[in-house]
Amino acid sequence: MTQEDILSEEQCQLLVDVLLKGNEEFCEEMKAKEKTEPIYSAAKNGRGNKIDSRLIKTFANQEISFIQDYSIKKAGYNWDYGEYICETPFGRFLFVIKSDKALKRAFPKSNSDENLSEDEDKKYFENYLGINQKIIRQSKEPVEGLFEIPIPLFEEDRNSEILLIPDEVAHEDIDFFFVLTYKTSGEEITSIELTFPNPVSNDLRLAQDLSRYIQTSQINSNNSQNPINTTSPQEKDEDMENFDEGVIETKKSK
Repeated sequence: MTQEDILSEEQCQLLVDVLLKGNEEFCEEMKAKEKTEPIYSAAKNGRGNKIDSRLIKTFANQEISFIQDYSIKKAGYNWDYGEYICETPFGRFLFVIKSDKALKRAFPKSNSDENLSEDEDKKYFENYLGINQKIIRQSKEPVEGLFEIPIPLFEEDRNSEILLIPDEVAHEDIDFFFVLTYKTSGEEITSIELTFPNPVSNDLRLAQDLSRYIQTSQINSNNSQNPINTTSPQEKDEDMENFDEGVIETKKSK
Protein backbone atom coordinates (compact mmCIF):
# COMPACT_ATOMS: atom_id res chain seq x y z
CA MET A 1 0.00 0.00 0.00
CA THR A 2 1.48 3.34 -1.05
CA GLN A 3 1.43 6.50 1.01
CA GLU A 4 -1.49 7.83 -1.01
CA ASP A 5 -3.64 4.73 -0.60
CA ILE A 6 -6.60 5.04 1.72
CA LEU A 7 -7.55 1.37 1.39
CA SER A 8 -5.28 -1.64 1.00
CA GLU A 9 -5.63 -3.98 -1.97
CA GLU A 10 -7.47 -6.49 0.19
CA GLN A 11 -9.89 -3.83 1.44
CA CYS A 12 -10.46 -2.56 -2.09
CA GLN A 13 -11.28 -6.03 -3.35
CA LEU A 14 -13.65 -6.65 -0.46
CA LEU A 15 -15.59 -3.44 -1.10
CA VAL A 16 -15.76 -4.08 -4.83
CA ASP A 17 -17.01 -7.62 -4.21
CA VAL A 18 -19.72 -6.25 -1.93
CA LEU A 19 -20.86 -3.69 -4.50
CA LEU A 20 -20.92 -6.28 -7.27
CA LYS A 21 -22.81 -8.75 -5.07
CA GLY A 22 -25.39 -6.12 -4.14
CA ASN A 23 -25.76 -5.22 -7.80
CA GLU A 24 -26.14 -8.89 -8.69
CA GLU A 25 -28.95 -9.26 -6.13
CA PHE A 26 -30.62 -6.15 -7.54
CA CYS A 27 -30.47 -7.53 -11.10
CA GLU A 28 -31.85 -10.91 -10.00
CA GLU A 29 -34.75 -9.18 -8.27
CA MET A 30 -35.50 -7.14 -11.38
CA LYS A 31 -35.52 -10.26 -13.55
CA ALA A 32 -38.00 -11.90 -11.18
CA LYS A 33 -40.25 -8.83 -11.22
CA GLU A 34 -40.16 -8.70 -15.02
CA LYS A 35 -41.82 -12.12 -15.03
CA THR A 36 -44.42 -11.48 -12.33
CA GLU A 37 -45.14 -7.75 -12.11
CA PRO A 38 -46.70 -5.71 -14.94
CA ILE A 39 -45.62 -2.47 -13.23
CA TYR A 40 -42.43 -2.32 -11.19
CA SER A 41 -40.85 1.04 -12.04
CA ALA A 42 -40.33 2.00 -8.38
CA ALA A 43 -38.24 -1.11 -7.79
CA LYS A 44 -35.84 -0.05 -10.54
CA ASN A 45 -34.64 2.75 -8.27
CA GLY A 46 -33.48 0.31 -5.60
CA ARG A 47 -29.95 -0.52 -6.72
CA GLY A 48 -28.42 1.71 -4.04
CA ASN A 49 -30.50 0.09 -1.30
CA LYS A 50 -29.44 -3.38 -2.40
CA ILE A 51 -25.78 -2.39 -2.34
CA ASP A 52 -26.08 -0.77 1.10
CA SER A 53 -27.96 -3.78 2.45
CA ARG A 54 -25.27 -6.14 1.18
CA LEU A 55 -22.51 -4.09 2.84
CA ILE A 56 -24.42 -3.96 6.14
CA LYS A 57 -24.95 -7.74 6.05
CA THR A 58 -21.26 -8.26 5.33
CA PHE A 59 -20.38 -6.08 8.32
CA ALA A 60 -22.90 -7.90 10.55
CA ASN A 61 -21.29 -11.22 9.59
CA GLN A 62 -17.93 -9.82 10.74
CA GLU A 63 -16.46 -10.24 7.28
CA ILE A 64 -15.16 -6.69 7.06
CA SER A 65 -12.94 -5.40 9.86
CA PHE A 66 -11.94 -1.90 8.76
CA ILE A 67 -15.53 -0.65 8.99
CA GLN A 68 -16.01 0.10 12.67
CA ASP A 69 -19.65 1.12 12.66
CA TYR A 70 -22.54 2.17 10.48
CA SER A 71 -25.72 4.19 10.76
CA ILE A 72 -28.87 4.05 8.68
CA LYS A 73 -29.88 7.53 7.58
CA LYS A 74 -33.03 8.80 5.91
CA ALA A 75 -32.97 11.15 2.93
CA GLY A 76 -36.24 13.01 2.65
CA TYR A 77 -39.19 11.04 3.97
CA ASN A 78 -38.85 7.66 2.33
CA TRP A 79 -35.30 6.81 1.29
CA ASP A 80 -32.82 5.06 3.58
CA TYR A 81 -29.10 4.73 3.00
CA GLY A 82 -25.99 3.65 4.90
CA GLU A 83 -23.29 5.81 6.48
CA TYR A 84 -20.05 3.98 7.34
CA ILE A 85 -17.21 4.87 9.71
CA CYS A 86 -13.84 3.32 8.90
CA GLU A 87 -10.34 3.37 10.27
CA THR A 88 -7.24 2.41 8.28
CA PRO A 89 -3.57 3.46 8.53
CA PHE A 90 -4.60 6.45 6.40
CA GLY A 91 -6.91 7.75 9.13
CA ARG A 92 -10.46 7.69 10.44
CA PHE A 93 -13.04 8.52 7.81
CA LEU A 94 -16.70 8.33 6.94
CA PHE A 95 -18.13 7.31 3.61
CA VAL A 96 -21.45 6.86 1.87
CA ILE A 97 -22.19 4.99 -1.36
CA LYS A 98 -23.71 6.83 -4.32
CA SER A 99 -23.94 6.45 -8.05
CA ASP A 100 -22.01 9.02 -10.05
CA LYS A 101 -25.23 10.70 -11.21
CA ALA A 102 -26.67 10.91 -7.70
CA LEU A 103 -23.41 12.39 -6.41
CA LYS A 104 -23.48 15.15 -9.02
CA ARG A 105 -27.05 15.97 -8.01
CA ALA A 106 -26.14 16.10 -4.34
CA PHE A 107 -23.03 18.26 -4.73
CA PRO A 108 -24.18 21.92 -4.78
CA LYS A 109 -22.84 23.98 -7.67
CA SER A 110 -22.40 27.20 -5.69
CA ASN A 111 -23.79 29.11 -2.75
CA SER A 112 -26.22 30.79 -5.14
CA ASP A 113 -27.69 27.53 -6.38
CA GLU A 114 -31.45 28.19 -6.49
CA ASN A 115 -32.34 24.54 -6.05
CA LEU A 116 -30.32 24.42 -2.84
CA SER A 117 -31.58 27.66 -1.33
CA GLU A 118 -35.26 26.96 -1.94
CA ASP A 119 -35.28 24.00 0.45
CA GLU A 120 -33.78 24.55 3.90
CA ASP A 121 -33.96 20.82 4.58
CA LYS A 122 -31.32 20.03 1.96
CA LYS A 123 -28.49 19.92 4.49
CA TYR A 124 -27.32 16.32 4.57
CA PHE A 125 -24.52 16.63 2.04
CA GLU A 126 -23.57 20.06 3.33
CA ASN A 127 -23.09 18.55 6.78
CA TYR A 128 -20.77 15.91 5.35
CA LEU A 129 -18.81 18.59 3.52
CA GLY A 130 -18.18 20.20 6.89
CA ILE A 131 -15.84 17.30 7.70
CA ASN A 132 -13.62 18.10 4.74
CA GLN A 133 -13.94 21.82 5.30
CA LYS A 134 -12.56 21.29 8.78
CA ILE A 135 -9.51 19.34 7.61
CA ILE A 136 -8.84 21.90 4.89
CA ARG A 137 -8.89 24.74 7.40
CA GLN A 138 -6.53 22.88 9.71
CA SER A 139 -3.97 22.05 7.04
CA LYS A 140 -1.87 24.32 4.83
CA GLU A 141 -1.97 21.87 1.91
CA PRO A 142 -5.01 19.68 2.55
CA VAL A 143 -5.43 18.01 -0.82
CA GLU A 144 -2.32 18.70 -2.85
CA GLY A 145 -0.30 15.51 -3.14
CA LEU A 146 -3.16 13.41 -1.80
CA PHE A 147 -6.06 14.00 -4.15
CA GLU A 148 -4.57 15.66 -7.20
CA ILE A 149 -7.03 14.71 -9.93
CA PRO A 150 -10.16 16.86 -10.10
CA ILE A 151 -13.32 15.22 -11.43
CA PRO A 152 -15.46 17.49 -13.66
CA LEU A 153 -18.85 18.12 -12.10
CA PHE A 154 -20.57 20.61 -14.33
CA GLU A 155 -20.48 21.68 -17.95
CA GLU A 156 -19.34 25.20 -17.09
CA ASP A 157 -16.52 26.02 -14.73
CA ARG A 158 -17.53 27.60 -11.45
CA ASN A 159 -15.06 29.43 -9.27
CA SER A 160 -17.42 30.39 -6.46
CA GLU A 161 -17.25 28.55 -3.17
CA ILE A 162 -20.30 26.82 -1.82
CA LEU A 163 -21.90 27.89 1.42
CA LEU A 164 -19.74 26.47 4.21
CA ILE A 165 -21.01 25.43 7.60
CA PRO A 166 -19.34 26.12 10.96
CA ASP A 167 -16.75 23.57 12.03
CA GLU A 168 -18.52 22.82 15.28
CA VAL A 169 -21.42 21.04 13.56
CA ALA A 170 -19.14 18.65 11.68
CA HIS A 171 -18.26 15.17 12.92
CA GLU A 172 -15.52 15.95 15.41
CA ASP A 173 -13.96 12.48 15.49
CA ILE A 174 -13.81 12.00 11.71
CA ASP A 175 -10.78 13.05 9.65
CA PHE A 176 -12.18 12.76 6.14
CA PHE A 177 -15.44 12.30 4.27
CA PHE A 178 -15.42 10.21 1.09
CA VAL A 179 -18.03 8.96 -1.34
CA LEU A 180 -17.69 5.46 -2.74
CA THR A 181 -18.96 6.22 -6.22
CA TYR A 182 -20.07 3.64 -8.75
CA LYS A 183 -20.98 4.06 -12.40
CA THR A 184 -23.32 1.73 -14.26
CA SER A 185 -24.08 0.82 -17.84
CA GLY A 186 -27.32 -1.12 -18.01
CA GLU A 187 -27.04 -3.77 -15.33
CA GLU A 188 -23.25 -3.62 -15.12
CA ILE A 189 -21.13 -1.67 -12.68
CA THR A 190 -18.34 -0.32 -14.86
CA SER A 191 -16.27 1.73 -12.41
CA ILE A 192 -15.88 2.26 -8.66
CA GLU A 193 -13.99 5.21 -7.20
CA LEU A 194 -13.37 6.66 -3.76
CA THR A 195 -13.91 10.39 -4.19
CA PHE A 196 -13.11 13.35 -1.95
CA PRO A 197 -15.63 16.22 -2.18
CA ASN A 198 -13.71 19.49 -1.73
CA PRO A 199 -16.06 22.19 -0.41
CA VAL A 200 -13.52 24.99 -0.88
CA SER A 201 -12.57 24.42 -4.51
CA ASN A 202 -16.12 23.15 -5.13
CA ASP A 203 -15.08 20.01 -6.97
CA LEU A 204 -14.56 16.29 -6.54
CA ARG A 205 -11.12 14.75 -6.21
CA LEU A 206 -10.24 11.21 -7.11
CA ALA A 207 -8.86 9.73 -3.90
CA GLN A 208 -8.49 6.09 -5.01
CA ASP A 209 -9.64 4.19 -8.09
CA LEU A 210 -11.03 0.74 -7.27
CA SER A 211 -12.20 -0.06 -10.80
CA ARG A 212 -9.45 -2.56 -11.61
CA TYR A 213 -10.72 -4.82 -8.82
CA ILE A 214 -13.90 -5.41 -10.81
CA GLN A 215 -11.88 -7.62 -13.15
CA THR A 216 -10.38 -9.64 -10.30
CA SER A 217 -13.68 -10.18 -8.48
CA GLN A 218 -15.26 -13.62 -8.24
CA ILE A 219 -18.72 -12.02 -8.46
CA ASN A 220 -19.98 -12.50 -12.00
CA SER A 221 -23.01 -10.16 -12.14
CA ASN A 222 -21.22 -8.12 -14.79
CA ASN A 223 -21.16 -11.16 -17.06
CA SER A 224 -24.89 -11.85 -17.15
CA GLN A 225 -26.23 -13.50 -20.31
CA ASN A 226 -29.75 -12.09 -19.82
CA PRO A 227 -29.73 -8.29 -19.90
CA ILE A 228 -32.60 -6.52 -18.18
CA ASN A 229 -34.07 -3.05 -18.41
CA THR A 230 -33.15 -1.24 -15.20
CA THR A 231 -34.14 2.26 -16.34
CA SER A 232 -37.44 3.57 -15.04
CA PRO A 233 -39.86 5.34 -17.40
CA GLN A 234 -38.79 8.66 -15.90
CA GLU A 235 -35.13 7.72 -16.53
CA LYS A 236 -34.29 8.37 -12.90
CA ASP A 237 -30.95 7.34 -11.47
CA GLU A 238 -30.84 4.27 -9.24
CA ASP A 239 -30.52 6.29 -6.06
CA MET A 240 -33.55 8.51 -6.79
CA GLU A 241 -33.83 12.24 -6.70
CA ASN A 242 -35.27 11.92 -3.19
CA PHE A 243 -31.72 11.27 -2.02
CA ASP A 244 -31.15 15.02 -2.27
CA GLU A 245 -33.93 16.04 0.12
CA GLY A 246 -32.21 16.32 3.49
CA VAL A 247 -31.23 13.71 6.00
CA ILE A 248 -32.23 12.66 9.49
CA GLU A 249 -30.83 9.83 11.55
CA THR A 250 -33.37 7.07 12.10
CA LYS A 251 -31.40 4.36 13.83
CA LYS A 252 -27.91 3.14 14.56
CA SER A 253 -26.94 -0.49 14.30
CA LYS A 254 -23.77 -2.31 15.22
